[in-house]
Amino acid sequence: MKVLKLLLESLLISMLFNLIGNHGIYLNRFWTSIYWMWTLAFAFAIGIAVLLTQMLQRTFWTYWQTRYPDLIRMSKGRIRIKSIPKGELIWAILSTTITILSIYLFFIYFIASMRSNDTYSLLRSYLVHYMPMITTGCVAYVSYVFLKGKLWWLTTENVMTPSGKEIIAQTGLIEDTIEKAGPIAPPSALDKLIVIGSLYDVLYNHSPFNPNTLRVDAVRMFDVPFYFSQKRKKEVMLINGTRLEVHHFMQELEAQGLDKWYFRINSTCRVNMMHIRYPILPNAAQLEFRKEVFDSLKLNMTELDISNLLQVTEWMRKEKKLKDFLDNVNNLEHKGWDYLIRLN
Repeated sequence: MKVLKLLLESLLISMLFNLIGNHGIYLNRFWTSIYWMWTLAFAFAIGIAVLLTQMLQRTFWTYWQTRYPDLIRMSKGRIRIKSIPKGELIWAILSTTITILSIYLFFIYFIASMRSNDTYSLLRSYLVHYMPMITTGCVAYVSYVFLKGKLWWLTTENVMTPSGKEIIAQTGLIEDTIEKAGPIAPPSALDKLIVIGSLYDVLYNHSPFNPNTLRVDAVRMFDVPFYFSQKRKKEVMLINGTRLEVHHFMQELEAQGLDKWYFRINSTCRVNMMHIRYPILPNAAQLEFRKEVFDSLKLNMTELDISNLLQVTEWMRKEKKLKDFLDNVNNLEHKGWDYLIRLN
């Protein structure tokens, strides 16, 4: 839907823009073939500019995350811009705008050189009559994207589109304390029924993560936050943020009845729900890892990458898949959580 909306908006803006002439609006252009040729070309340019803006926004966000690790946080699917120095933000907006306009002018010059013997006169006329509007629109859009801070770009799930209105959990928010839902059970009680609010604390305190001792041939399911499944490729993501291709991991879990702990969060990714912070609302649009899981993944991932993978798709929410899981979660068994599962 986001892609379709982008295409329609780009086409409408382009149609209006190409009706504007040196001395007003020329409606008679609407019926000419040259008008539609330029309309489609300009609509394509708008689409490219939008995608380029989003890509550069992500680039700057990743840079800021590295430079200001204590300031940058996610909030309701958006970047918290207020924590970024204003000088850095202005530079990001200007450099993004200049980059987009430079690419656009290069193609305008190329087209002008192909269509006219007097390239510079045609280019000068275009700069005088059209570039002020294009520049104003470009600056306004880039400023809006950076100041609003909403994320929208290509991911492993085709196009990731977080819904700012529905996101209720902050992903990767580092807390000084770990919430405890109950007393820690002794190791002798590890295989007994433990309510979901206490399960992670019980298991982690008995056997915490150790990224330095991870193996590539067999791992505990407790050390695997994500499982990825496509037609010809299966992968797991280990607790240290690295990916490994696998063949038998999910089959091994199914044999032990542990596969149901991996909730399908989108069409290609499942998340280990033992690692998630509870309670969770049934209509949550984004899940949140416990602090130790998040810290371990950051060894090889950025906060933004982790956040992307924890987005619950609109279809999953519509089908109430998360609600179904939560209704049944306290009936799931966890015996075997620390067994070594062969990967291939």
